[in-house]
Amino acid sequence: MRTFLIIIVLFFAFASYARAQEANDVFIERTTAFAIGKTQRLDTYLSQEEYSGTDYRFISNVLRIRPNKWDFQFTHEGALDYTHNRVENANTLAGHYDFAFAMMKRLDKFENCPFTLRAGFMSDLYAGFAYNMRNSANNPAQGYASLSIGGTAIGTYRLKIGDKTIPITYEVRVPMIGIMFSPAYGQSYYELFNNGNYDNNIVFTSVAIPQLRHQLSAEYPISKNTNIRIGYFGDYRQSKPNNLKQHTYTNSFLIGFTLRK
Repeated sequence: MRTFLIIIVLFFAFASYARAQEANDVFIERTTAFAIGKTQRLDTYLSQEEYSGTDYRFISNVLRIRPNKWDFQFTHEGALDYTHNRVENANTLAGHYDFAFAMMKRLDKFENCPFTLRAGFMSDLYAGFAYNMRNSANNPAQGYASLSIGGTAIGTYRLKIGDKTIPITYEVRVPMIGIMFSPAYGQSYYELFNNGNYDNNIVFTSVAIPQLRHQLSAEYPISKNTNIRIGYFGDYRQSKPNNLKQHTYTNSFLIGFTLRK
C-alpha cells in the first residue's frame, strides 16, 4: 500500500510540473468529444458470464505544443455503461473516471511536411465501479483502481482538399507496467475493509496481459480556429489479478470539437 501511495504522489507531482510549464506553450489544442458504442464486460468476481451493452463517454483532451518539441497531453475521461447477460435476466451498471498524462517528442524535421509524428510515454490513473443488479446479497459490486505507465504515439496527416485542410489523426496508448487494486478470489469487501483481512490486494500488472486504447479521427474546419471531429474510438482493458478475470472491450463512434489557439 505504501508503494501504491508513493507512485500516486509522484504521478501528480509530475503532472503538476507539466502544468507549471504552460507559459512556455506556443500552441494549444483543446478537444471535447462524446463517444457512444458497444461494450463487452467480464468480471468473474461478480459473475462468470460476459455482459454486453452500450457505453457512453465524455472525453476532454488538451495538447500543449511547446517550442522544445516536447509536447504535453492531458486527458480527462468519464464513462458509464449499462450491460446485460446473454439471456437478458441480469444487468450491470458500471462507470469510471480516467486521467492520463503524456509527454511526447514531436518529430517534424521537414518544414511544410503534411505529416507530424509524436511519440513518448504516458501515465494513466483509473478509478471505477461495477454494480451487478442480480447479486443483491453476494458480491453485488466491484471497485476498480489502477495506475500504469506505458508508451503513446500520435500521428497526424494534414490532407489538403481545395482550400481546406483536413487533419487525419491516429492516437494509440499501450500500458506497459502498473499496479491495481483487486479483492482476492472469494474475498468480500466486508472482510477487507471491516475486518482488515489484507490478502494481496495490491497487485502488479504488465504487458504480459496486453491492453490497448486507440482512436482514428478526421476533422473538418467550421471556423478559423474550430474543427468538428468525427471518428472511431476503441478501448480494450483486461487483467487477471488474484485468479479473477476482468476485461472491458469497447468500440465507439466519436464526435466532438477541436479548438486551436
